[in-house]
Amino acid sequence: MRVGAEHRDERIPRLLIPDNTPLSLLGWIGGDALDWLFVVGAEVWVTDMVKEEALRDPDPGDDPRSGHRAGIAAWFERNAYRIHVQPTGVGTAYRNAMDLWELSGRPPDKKPVWKDLGEQSILQVLDGVEAVVGDGQAVVTIVDDRKARAAIQLVEHIDIDLMGTRSFLLWVERQFGVKQAATAWMTITMAAAGNVPKDAVEDPIYVRSPF
Repeated sequence: MRVGAEHRDERIPRLLIPDNTPLSLLGWIGGDALDWLFVVGAEVWVTDMVKEEALRDPDPGDDPRSGHRAGIAAWFERNAYRIHVQPTGVGTAYRNAMDLWELSGRPPDKKPVWKDLGEQSILQVLDGVEAVVGDGQAVVTIVDDRKARAAIQLVEHIDIDLMGTRSFLLWVERQFGVKQAATAWMTITMAAAGNVPKDAVEDPIYVRSPF
């Protein structure tokens, strides 16, 4: 299914990213790969927690991946007018906590705990999805996190197609002619030293729900 003028109606197509993994994986290739999110012709939505996780400074002992993070940050800045950031309660709480930590001089032992908020944000995926789209609208969600996928599959009032990052790459190659996507997963796997999500066998390669 190609999202073209002949398929569009009064509904605004949405491409929702409620999990940071797709951005991180595409970021291994570079800004051009992140731009593939726009070739579908849909509005690109991310939750505030996804943006926070993508841009946050690594904690001590984490892999800093400075070049990788810088590339994703540059992509967000360059496309600020094209990316719709969806607020969540967890994201607001984390941002407020980080602001207070900055004002207090960034004491290392007082830095807000990221992992707890990250786990809690999964519980708000349903709220985020329902806030983005209205009744009768369709949305394509790119998500690799298994808990988030399971939560989104419980939504009954919104037409949702789920796909992981690898399925997204197949989709944009086959449906939108992005030839570079054909070898992208191999590049990602090598760059991430094999630390990539397992395939979700239920993913559609061709999105079932027309915009």
